[in-house]
Amino acid sequence: MLARLISERTRAEYQTRSAAWLLEHPLSARVLMGFTGIEYNTEQSDIERLLQSVDRPGDYCVHSKLVSPMPRLEVKRVGTVAFPVQPAQVRALIEVAERAPYGKGPSTVLDTSVRNCWQIDSAAIRLGGQGWPVAFTTIMEQVSGGLGCPSERLEARPYKLLVYEPGGFFTPHRDTEKEVGMVGTLVVALPTEGAGGELVVRHKDREQVIDMCVSDPSLLAYAAFYADCTHETRALRTGHRVALVFNLILREPGNSGLLRAPDFTDHANAISSLLRAWSAHALSGAKIVWLLDHDYSSAGLSFATLKGTDAVVGRTLAIATERADCSLHAAIVQISEYGSGEYGWYDDDVDDVAMGEVENWECSLEGWIAPDDSRPDYGKIPLLDRELLPDGALEDADPDEKRVEEASGNAGVSVQHVYRKAALVVWPRAKAVQTLARGSILGAIEYVESRLVMTDGKDAPMEDPRALGQQLIDAWTQEGSRGWRYDPRGEGVRKMIAVLVKISDPDLTLRFLTTGAVRAYSGGENGELVAAATQVGATRMESFLPDLVRTNVPRHPENLLNLLWRLKEAHSECGHDEWHELLATSVVEALLALPRALSPPPANERSWNIPKPKSLDAQAICDLFSLTHQFELEPQAMGTVRMVSAHPTQATPDRAIPQALALMRDRNTSLTESRAYHALWRHASAFLLSRSGSPPEEPRNWLIEARLECNCRGCIQLQAFCNSPESRETKIAVAQSERAHLRDKIDSLKLDIDYVTERQGRPYRLVCSKNRASYMRRLSEYADDIEHMNVLIQNLPSGAMRDAHSSELKQLRMATGPFA
Repeated sequence: MLARLISERTRAEYQTRSAAWLLEHPLSARVLMGFTGIEYNTEQSDIERLLQSVDRPGDYCVHSKLVSPMPRLEVKRVGTVAFPVQPAQVRALIEVAERAPYGKGPSTVLDTSVRNCWQIDSAAIRLGGQGWPVAFTTIMEQVSGGLGCPSERLEARPYKLLVYEPGGFFTPHRDTEKEVGMVGTLVVALPTEGAGGELVVRHKDREQVIDMCVSDPSLLAYAAFYADCTHETRALRTGHRVALVFNLILREPGNSGLLRAPDFTDHANAISSLLRAWSAHALSGAKIVWLLDHDYSSAGLSFATLKGTDAVVGRTLAIATERADCSLHAAIVQISEYGSGEYGWYDDDVDDVAMGEVENWECSLEGWIAPDDSRPDYGKIPLLDRELLPDGALEDADPDEKRVEEASGNAGVSVQHVYRKAALVVWPRAKAVQTLARGSILGAIEYVESRLVMTDGKDAPMEDPRALGQQLIDAWTQEGSRGWRYDPRGEGVRKMIAVLVKISDPDLTLRFLTTGAVRAYSGGENGELVAAATQVGATRMESFLPDLVRTNVPRHPENLLNLLWRLKEAHSECGHDEWHELLATSVVEALLALPRALSPPPANERSWNIPKPKSLDAQAICDLFSLTHQFELEPQAMGTVRMVSAHPTQATPDRAIPQALALMRDRNTSLTESRAYHALWRHASAFLLSRSGSPPEEPRNWLIEARLECNCRGCIQLQAFCNSPESRETKIAVAQSERAHLRDKIDSLKLDIDYVTERQGRPYRLVCSKNRASYMRRLSEYADDIEHMNVLIQNLPSGAMRDAHSSELKQLRMATGPFA
C-alpha cells in the first residue's frame, strides 16, 4: 500500500532511515508485525520499576449516592421540575427535547439502534436553589479526590439534560473532548422512578457497573470518569431516568507548573541517578519514551491536564530530569503500518478488510509539548528501537485509524494502520541538538534559539552559546539532507544564519557560511546574510561571497543581484576599501556567471540538475546596472547590455527594461548619463517602435494564417476553412476521436476559432466559428506598449549623448501622441 499512499521518494527515505536505525541498533533487527514484535527498552528496567511503583492518586472513575437538598431545576417551556420527577413532567421534557445523536468520526449521527434517549441543551436549563451550591461543592470535592485532580482547578460546566424512556440505552463509546482542557464527564442522576439503566465504565481491563437509579427525593446519584474511558448505559427496564451531564474542565495552572502530586523525592532521586548514568553513554539521538496510561488527543495533551497516574509520573520525571540535566517533553507517538489487504470473503465494509503481511512502517514522535505547556515546533522525530517503556505497553493495541485502498490494475487491496499514543520523552540535554536534528534541522534551530534567551536568574544564558552553535553546525552537516535539500524557500538556512548571528561568534558564522550556505542558498536569507557579513567582516568574507555568487547566479540571479546591492548599501559607502574591493570582485563574478542564467545549456549537456534559463525582472536589471555603475565597470556593463539584448525573453525590452530604467533613475540620477543606460534605452525604444509605432490594423477579411501539416480528412476541411477569406463558420462531420484531434489542433496552434459539438445525426459535427481573438490580444498589447513608450519618454537618457536619441524620441512622441 505504501506505493500508493506515499511517493516512491518517501518510501525510499523510509527504507533508508530504517536501515540507518538498524545499523545503530543491530541487536533489535526485526520486522514490525503489529505491536507484538516491538523491542522495548529493557536496559532501563530499573527506571520502569521506579515509575510503576509511585502511588497512584485517584482512579479512572468515581461514583456515589449523596443525601442532599435538591436543586431548583427550571427548563425553558416546561417550568420548574418537581422531585421525584413525575411521568407527566417527563413527557413535557421530551416534548421540548431532541433525539440525542452520537459522534461517528468527524460526523454526528442520529441512530436509535446505537443511542436511544432525549437531550435538552444546557442553554435551556437553569440550576439554582439555596442548598444546591453546598451540595454541588461536596460532589466536586469527592470527584476531584476520586479522580486525583486538584480541586482548586477542576470545574464542572453544564452540558446537557438527558431523559431516558423505558428501553433507552447508549452502546459502548468514549466521550469527545468538547472543550479546551476537558478531562472527563460528570453525570448526576435526579430522583425518578425507574429500574435498570446501569452505567458501565471501563478502562483497560477494569470495569465498574454503577447503579444510577434514585427515587428518594432527598437522594442524588453521581458518577464521574475520565474522557478516555469507554462507557455505556444499559437499557432502562422500567420507569424513566433524568440526569444532568457536566463537562469536567481542568483550568490552566498559571505559574504553578505541573500538576501537584504527593512527594516522590526518593523516586526522583533514584531515577535521576539512573538518567545521569544513561546520558553519559547514550548514543546521539537516543531517547527514553514513557507511554502514558490514559489516552490524549494532540490538542488535549499537556502537562497541565495529565490524568491520575500520568500526572504523578510527569511530576516525578520533571524533578528527575532537571537533576540529571536531561530534557523532558510530552509528545504523540505515531506508528503507521502499511501492508496488503488479506483476501477472503469480506464484504464492502472497510472494517472487514484485514491487514495481511506488513510491508513497511514508520515510527515517529510529533506534537511536542514543553513542561510549561508551550508547543515548540520540533517536527517529526524518529522513534528508534529500544526506546519505549514500560515493557509490553503496546501489546494488543487496536489501531486508532484504518485506511483501505481498493484494488486497481495489478495492485491488490492495501491497508494502513495508524496507532497514536501519548508519551513523555526524555533525552540528555547535552545531546538535545543532535536528537532534534534527527527529525528536522528546523526543530534543532528552534531549540537553540529558545536556550539562548533562557536565563538562570542572573541575566546569563543557561548554556554556553558557542557550544550550542557548534552542536548546531555539526548537526547540520550530519543531517543536511533533511535540513535543506527539501527546503526550497531556504527556511533552514535563514534560521541557521539568524541564530548564529545572535550567538555573536564570527568564527562559527563563517564556518557555517563556507560549509552549509553556498549550495543551500535560495534567496530568502538575504537579510540574514547581510547581518552575517557585517559580523564576519570583508576580509574573511572573501572565502565565501565570490563562491556564493559563482554557484548561485545561474540558479537565483535576481536574489544574488539584490544581495550584492544590499551589501553595497550597507558597506561600500562607509570608507572601507576592503568592502569595495570584495564587492567589485563579486560583481564581476556575477557578470561572468550571468550568461549561464539566461541561456539554455547545450543540448548535449542538458540534465535534470542543470538550471533552466532564468528571467530578470525590472528590479534585478536595475540592481545589475546600478552595481556596474557603482564600481565603475563600464566595459563590463556594455558587454552585459549586449548579452541582455540577445535574450529578449529573459530580459524583456518591452516591459522589464523600461521599468528598470525608471527604477535606475529614481535610485541614482547619474545612472542616466552612463553608456549602459543609453544603450538599454535605445534597445527598448527600438523594440517598442518596431512593434507598435502605429496602431494595429483591423483585419480586412476572415483569412487565418495556419499550417496544419496533417492530411486527415478533418484537417483538410479545417485548413480550407482557415484559407477562406469569406467563410466565418463551418461544420465538420467526423468521429469522436477525430473531433478531439481537431480541437487539439485549434488549441495548440492558437487559431482564432471557437468550436462546439453539434450532437445531431451521426457522426456528430464540430461547429467551428472564426473570432477576432488575435486582434483583440494585439490591441491589448498595443495599449501596454504605448504605456511603456511613455515610460521611456519620461526617463530619457541625460548627459552628452542625449541628443543622439532625438530621432527615437520624436518617433515615440508621435506614436504616443494621442495617448500621452
